Amino acid sequence: MVSISIILFFIIPCFNFAQGTITGDYQGLLKLENTTWSQGQAFYMRITAIAGLIDGESREEVVGENTFINKKVLGSFENKKSFEITQNAILKSSNGSANSCLLSISLHFVDSNAYWVGTFKSQKCPSMKGSLILYKTRIELDQDPIPLHDHRWVARFQEDLEYGLSAPEKRPQELKNFAFQSIYFEYNKDEIPSNYFPYLNLMARMILGHSDLRIKVVGNTDSDGSDTYNIDLSKRRAEAITSYFISKGLSEDRIVISYDGENKPKDTNKTAEGKKRNRRVDFSFI
Repeated sequence: MVSISIILFFIIPCFNFAQGTITGDYQGLLKLENTTWSQGQAFYMRITAIAGLIDGESREEVVGENTFINKKVLGSFENKKSFEITQNAILKSSNGSANSCLLSISLHFVDSNAYWVGTFKSQKCPSMKGSLILYKTRIELDQDPIPLHDHRWVARFQEDLEYGLSAPEKRPQELKNFAFQSIYFEYNKDEIPSNYFPYLNLMARMILGHSDLRIKVVGNTDSDGSDTYNIDLSKRRAEAITSYFISKGLSEDRIVISYDGENKPKDTNKTAEGKKRNRRVDFSFI
C-alpha cells in the first residue's frame, strides 16, 4: 500500500451536474506517474467557483484503510471547462501533519465522456506528480476518520474506465439517444461481420453503464432451408452475439437470447434483397 505521504488525491467540486459548471462535488482517482488506474487512490473535492476564483476543500483516502487527509484548496479559472487549484494547507489528517506534499492541480472537462481529467505536481515533493480523473457526484465532505464512502466504489470506477464508460452524469442522456439497429449476417453464416463491432461495443458500454438494464438478443434467418435448420442457425447467430457481449464485460445473466428461425421476417423472402434483411439479429432492452 502506498503511504499517505506519497499519495495524490482526487478533487471533487461542489455539486452541480450542469455540463461545464465548475462549482460542485467531485469524486475520482488519482495515480502517480508510471502507474495504472488500478493503483489509483480515492480523491474527493468540494469547490465553489465565483468571479474567476475557486475556494474549497479536498480529501484523500488510502483505499482499504482509514487513512485520510483533508486540505484547503484555492484556485482560479478563465472558462467553465478548465481550472487550476492548489492545496495550500492541511485541515485534518489521520497522521497529524505527516503529509506536507501539497499539490498543484490542473483539470479540464472532456465533452465526449463528461469526465474532468488533468495532472498534478508538488513543488516541494518532485516525485509527487501524475494524473487524475474525476466525475461530478453528490457527497457530504467531512473530516471524520472513517472513509467518506465504502471503497468498493473504487474498483467499480476502475472497471468503468477499463470498459470505456462515460461519467455517470452523461449516461442517462446517452441511453435516451441510443437507437437499436439490426446486425445482418451473410448467407448461411453465424459469424458476426466485423463492421458491426463498434456498434456492439457501444451497446455493451450502454448496458454496463446501467445496472438495471438487460438485453434481449433475437436471432433470425431467411426462408431458405428447413424449419429445423433455420431454428438452429438463428440460435447460433444469437449465441455469437451473446459471446461477443460476454467478451466485452457483460455477465451472462444480463443477456436473454431467443431464436425465431424464419418465422419473423422483416422483409419479403421472395427477393434476394428481402432475404438479406431477414438474416439478422435484433435487440431490445428488458
